[in-house]
Amino acid sequence: MKKVGIITHYYGSQNYGGLLQAYALCKKLNALGYDAEQIQYIHKDVGEPNNAVRKWSTNRIANALKIRISRVKEKDFFSNMKKRSKAIEEFRKNIPHSFEIYSKDTISQSNDLYDAFITGSDQVWNMDWYDEAYFLKFVENKPKYSYAASVGTNELTTERKKLFKENLMDYTKISVREKDSVELLQPLTKVEVQYVLDPTLLLAKNEWDEICLGKRIQEKYLFCYFLGEGIVERQLAREYADAHELKIVTLPFLNGQKRKCDEKFGDVKLYDVSPGEFVSLIKYSDCVFTDSFHACVFSNIYEKNFFVFPRSGADKMSNRITSLISLFHNQERFCDSSEKQSMEYINSIGNAHVYRKSIDEEIEKSIIFLKEIKD
Repeated sequence: MKKVGIITHYYGSQNYGGLLQAYALCKKLNALGYDAEQIQYIHKDVGEPNNAVRKWSTNRIANALKIRISRVKEKDFFSNMKKRSKAIEEFRKNIPHSFEIYSKDTISQSNDLYDAFITGSDQVWNMDWYDEAYFLKFVENKPKYSYAASVGTNELTTERKKLFKENLMDYTKISVREKDSVELLQPLTKVEVQYVLDPTLLLAKNEWDEICLGKRIQEKYLFCYFLGEGIVERQLAREYADAHELKIVTLPFLNGQKRKCDEKFGDVKLYDVSPGEFVSLIKYSDCVFTDSFHACVFSNIYEKNFFVFPRSGADKMSNRITSLISLFHNQERFCDSSEKQSMEYINSIGNAHVYRKSIDEEIEKSIIFLKEIKD
């Protein structure tokens, strides 16, 4: 049985989508007969688990000057962040991972433990967060693969093209998550760059039901999952919820960030939410408003009515959403213009519909890629 080491944004991550894709890739590979696990690697910008809470703690004086939080609210904030962190850490037990925790200085020690290495999925190749470990530079004399690696943009500077060319030189096989990344990277390597699906799309609905928790909110609700700080989408969510007599359910202060846009937004604010309950909140919702790639994924998997918005401050990342909704043939749900960011437009769109044939064909292609991993 081939031992496969996967490196992605896993260790210390508080990101729901990131952990769900890490879970999915391990589950699919192990179902195919591999012995796969996540390599626990401390990325320089992540650090130890609960770093989101610690980072806020380090800057709490500056934040207090800006927001003038009362001591009671500050205590509540820390308590809520700890609840979320605990729920997320509990879910991590579902994901096979290395016993050892590696750093930039020690990651090479993992080379002897695996027969093959995979980088991905998620934004492991986003050059704003460049780390050579995500290009498997520590690997020696072992096959190197990328699975659904995301570049996070559709353009590269000359300097970044040079970095890619150097880093991809000795890969065995390369696959990316966005279609336009194929055209972006193919001129930089002799290895064929293939388009594959995000790992979360490789598992069927019934497989996600295995980790999906029960219905938490009994009333009808609109689930809002916003990583960005956009005001327009929050205002539209309020209008939509009021018009359809729905409660707004939110996960405030994502990634441990204290944000004004979250303080007064939402009717039901949840903190102790695991990745399994994140899936549940989408499954049992009446509608989803989001700016998240993986919230779109699960909205499609569970065939929910949903609308996705450009994330404020992350314009270059829209290619991820465009690639995904093209796959599902529901481009009209991307509210990426002022004309589409209106109640008139949103009300004109019917419920989501999933084109299973198109998706099944891409799933099969992606599984074939994984089956060809060799030592």
